Amino acid sequence: MTLPETRLQTLLNRITADDFPGITVAVGKGNNIIWQGTAGHADMTPEVKITPETRFGIGSITKVFIAVIILQLTEEGLLSLDAPLSRWMEKECLADIANADEVTLRQLLSHRAGIPSWENEPSWIHAARGKSLDPAKIWQPDENLDYIRGRAPLCRPGEAFHYSNTHFTLLGLLIERITLKGLREVLATRIFKRLALTHTDMVVDPQTDAQGISNKFHRADASFIENAGVADCFKTHNKNLLNVSANNLSVEWAAGGIISTSQDVLTFILALKNGQLLSADSLNEMQNWIPAGDAQMGLSLFRINTTLGVASGHGGNVLGFSASVWWYEKTDCAVAILTNVGTMHAHPSARCASTLFREGKISKLAQEMCALN
Repeated sequence: MTLPETRLQTLLNRITADDFPGITVAVGKGNNIIWQGTAGHADMTPEVKITPETRFGIGSITKVFIAVIILQLTEEGLLSLDAPLSRWMEKECLADIANADEVTLRQLLSHRAGIPSWENEPSWIHAARGKSLDPAKIWQPDENLDYIRGRAPLCRPGEAFHYSNTHFTLLGLLIERITLKGLREVLATRIFKRLALTHTDMVVDPQTDAQGISNKFHRADASFIENAGVADCFKTHNKNLLNVSANNLSVEWAAGGIISTSQDVLTFILALKNGQLLSADSLNEMQNWIPAGDAQMGLSLFRINTTLGVASGHGGNVLGFSASVWWYEKTDCAVAILTNVGTMHAHPSARCASTLFREGKISKLAQEMCALN
């Protein structure tokens, strides 16, 4: 039988031939990355192949980075998980945001704050990911909050799980207020440079920050066209995909604005699970699991049951990109999957990086690889 490395590379080649323009995967065990592979293209005109250095948007995996910084600041005595956000934030920033005056940092991190998500507002979807998108616009960090001011709360704080990007806009603003530095600089100092993540950054100004990034493609099904619409700057790639490369990720910021490689993302998640970024107490807090829909959630980490075992991690999905990074508790095998295809606002069945993870074919070969190392 051929080695799992060879079979995994063959699988990636097949995936990009059939359904995804480009993909990169990294596999880790213990403290080490034991394999990285790529397939497909970052650009089609002219053809530019994906390389290990090609950068992808990682979407909501960004939230795990933000959670680490909040917990680091808590360890330093600058924040408290069970204190209200309003202790530190100005009233003007929180004005007309449901529950903002009483919600705690723990409730924000665990998506139990009951604050509506700007990502679910039709006017925001049209402006940020759809028919009204302005590709030249650079979004300011607090701008998304205006889309949910005055909206009713989804529940009382702590009462139920409701995933919300708004939570992480607020946490990003809190980090800047406490550190007196820009979020991008804080991420670089506390995580990127510390772990030598040389291909990881946060997009703030797309004119200067998006070097080496792949082109972006999005599922163009009937649901996306109905929910978001097609901006004039989008181009038809094929009957199933739009080329949305003209858009930029500044709108995502603390909720999903990091770009990276599969190796860098996996380096981060291995460092997190192995205690290199947080104290044992903070890591325990992060993995204090409570029900969250079909999964469990700690502080910005999910825990799910799969056919290959229990896994902890996070997925990500933005306009033009999707990503998934998880580690399996029993086998100590970790997998990062990054693609240049997004599915936000498309039909739930639309294929993305999380689909590839759930299908288990990549993870099965990764676990075989880990068993041999």
